[in-house]
Amino acid sequence: MMNLTEAAMTDDDGVGQSHGRRIMWIILASLGIVMVAGAIMGFLAEHRAQGDGPLGTGGILVILVFAALIAGLSFSIWINGRKIKSSGEPLTKKERLNRNILIASVSIGAAFGVFFVATGTLSTSSSAAVAFEGDTLEPSLALFLAFIWGVAMPIFSWFWHKRVIDEQEASATRDGGYYAAYALLVGAPTWWLLWRGGLVPEPDGVAIFMLFSLIWSAVWLWKKYG
Repeated sequence: MMNLTEAAMTDDDGVGQSHGRRIMWIILASLGIVMVAGAIMGFLAEHRAQGDGPLGTGGILVILVFAALIAGLSFSIWINGRKIKSSGEPLTKKERLNRNILIASVSIGAAFGVFFVATGTLSTSSSAAVAFEGDTLEPSLALFLAFIWGVAMPIFSWFWHKRVIDEQEASATRDGGYYAAYALLVGAPTWWLLWRGGLVPEPDGVAIFMLFSLIWSAVWLWKKYG
């Protein structure tokens, strides 16, 4: 018969897993809001490029659907946040810092994305996705993005690993890197060989990078919150 200590440990494990799943859904919902907001700005940018007339019924319906998606995702974040708060399970100092940094990163990324698209920084006369295409970037934008990725990102990553994450998250991060690295080692040469044989389009470095990041992030979420 299970004693009281074992029962308490089982209950704690269940609460911890539920807590982790709720955090995972909050992260996913936050990323979803960023993606939907980007879709809205892209839609409006394309509308401006085509003459910037009245939206019309179809355009209004599209915006309403996007707004409903953002509202639903925001409601999901609110509900899960309330459940975490009411569970009575305290967050450690590192967990709070981790959560705040994730929220800040998503918010800053969303703000930059909205600003660039709204001001036309990431668009030519007809494209709102120039940053991911072969077109030329404005030199000032290229320098800014290169500084963020080549200087600020390594500093932030060092701080993240040294001061923020715990052993469990460090393990999840390593596992994500392993899976993504194996996928890269197998997938990139396979794509290149098939392209050399004329069977598939030419390998795209940005697409490979995005897939690498997606696999890493998915495994990290699975290992940390699954």
